Amino acid sequence: MQVRVHDTLAAVPAADWATVAAGGGLYASHAWLTLVEQETPGRCHYLLAHDGAGPAGALPVYLTAREPNPYYDPGSVFRTAAPGRDGRYCLAGSRSGYRNRILLADRLTEPQRRATVAALLDRLAALAAAQGQEHAYLLYLDAPGLQQVGGYAEDVEPVLSYSGDAWLDAPGSGFEDYLAALTATRRKTTRKELRRFAERGLDTVRLDPSGRPGLIARFARLGNEKYGIEEDEARLRDRFERQSAALDGNGVLFVCRRGPTAVGMALAYRWGEWLYLRASGFDHDAAAGAYPYFNVVIYEPLRYCYEAGLRGLHLGSGSHDAKAARGARIGPLASVALPAAGTARSDPAAPTARTGVRRYWEQQFTALPHLLDRELWRPWLGR
Repeated sequence: MQVRVHDTLAAVPAADWATVAAGGGLYASHAWLTLVEQETPGRCHYLLAHDGAGPAGALPVYLTAREPNPYYDPGSVFRTAAPGRDGRYCLAGSRSGYRNRILLADRLTEPQRRATVAALLDRLAALAAAQGQEHAYLLYLDAPGLQQVGGYAEDVEPVLSYSGDAWLDAPGSGFEDYLAALTATRRKTTRKELRRFAERGLDTVRLDPSGRPGLIARFARLGNEKYGIEEDEARLRDRFERQSAALDGNGVLFVCRRGPTAVGMALAYRWGEWLYLRASGFDHDAAAGAYPYFNVVIYEPLRYCYEAGLRGLHLGSGSHDAKAARGARIGPLASVALPAAGTARSDPAAPTARTGVRRYWEQQFTALPHLLDRELWRPWLGR
């Protein structure tokens, strides 16, 4: 097994990357990670493992000093994590999308998968050491990613996130099948939300996002503010212009209107068998009491999935209780700190970084036992 290090994703043929990234979804794709590289405030490296049959696995690595998104700052996640000697952190995996795992070719057997993970993480540890780092951080690993890292370093304890990874399957062949799969109480509530949306004079239209970065940026800024993220609207506009160009033909813009006036939107991208919700935001004063979020972010995109023959929606992190109540599954997301090669093992997480979030999820399982999937969480909560 050989692991080659590339300093730009442009040096890796898109077909080679696709061989190992197919299972990782949109946020592991060559197109998406190229966009991430353009916005990375630091150095990028790409570890690509090869065996005798070709590309076997991959892992992006970023050395950043000024992370614009505080949720991707290891100091915020682990509380006591310190940057390396040059003021940078070493992050492994995507810096965007809140879904992370080590990328592996589908053809690998289980022993080959373990060997490829070990080769990539060994090389990551060596690269971190060479850059003067004490740790390499893998943030927001999903359940498969946690299993990969746990098989490599059993004594590394994850720090769970306060938000889970949400996805919603599209059961059956139409929206009525989705409604039929809900509980009677939830089905009644969903029909009320659909009815209220129409009664308040709102509707949703589907548009091509190309040429509409201003509208997207305006509402995305409102959506970001809800989660405490302040971003300049001009910068958001530039980002969505580049996304539209890189993912040309895969975007769907769901615009919420009252008459001719836009009062909100949800931006999604088709990738593989799934529709990925990427951004949303609303003028809540203009859409008060009409349940715009559920109609525009969940119900209308789900209708689109049925029409396009997709498996369902990837809804991402945040608002997991509301998403679970509408049929979404919520999987764990957790972050780990791997020690750099030759570095004494230490834990950069403050005690409260684990105990607080563990208590939070225990309360969630108590309050919402019928909504959260215990089997997905059992390895990480011990429940």
